[in-house]
Amino acid sequence: KENATTRPSDINPREGDQPAALYKDWVVGAKFPPLPFTITPDVVDEYISVVDADRANYVIDGRQAAPPNVVLVYMMAVMYRLYPPQQGGIMIGNTIEFHNPIWADEETEVIGSGQVTEKCEKKGRKYICYDVEFKRPDGTLLVSCNHTSAFPE
Repeated sequence: KENATTRPSDINPREGDQPAALYKDWVVGAKFPPLPFTITPDVVDEYISVVDADRANYVIDGRQAAPPNVVLVYMMAVMYRLYPPQQGGIMIGNTIEFHNPIWADEETEVIGSGQVTEKCEKKGRKYICYDVEFKRPDGTLLVSCNHTSAFPE
């Protein structure tokens, strides 16, 4: 089953595994193919330990939630399905909105999708912006993110 426990390392391609997408290859409006994955209690526990999160900060109405940014470790994998990684990319920034909780004690099926929203050059740097949304299969929006990276070339 594709949606067993999914760690980012299971679905992120490595730089050099395939030809990289260059700035010229990016198309504004291009949609990223949906990426289904499952966040399990084990993934939540591992994430909490790696970022040294305080579980008490993520209790909603008495129930333990995951840190909502746990999905962000999958963000690049969503984009990489259409645009394989290019060495030398620099993350410039993210605007993130958290909409609904991911519960720490249950498996959460997630579908990541998105699209390229902007491409521009400023002061000799090439920038790419894209949006990614993480939803449950029923369409419930969990997290949305607008990402900006700069690329060489």
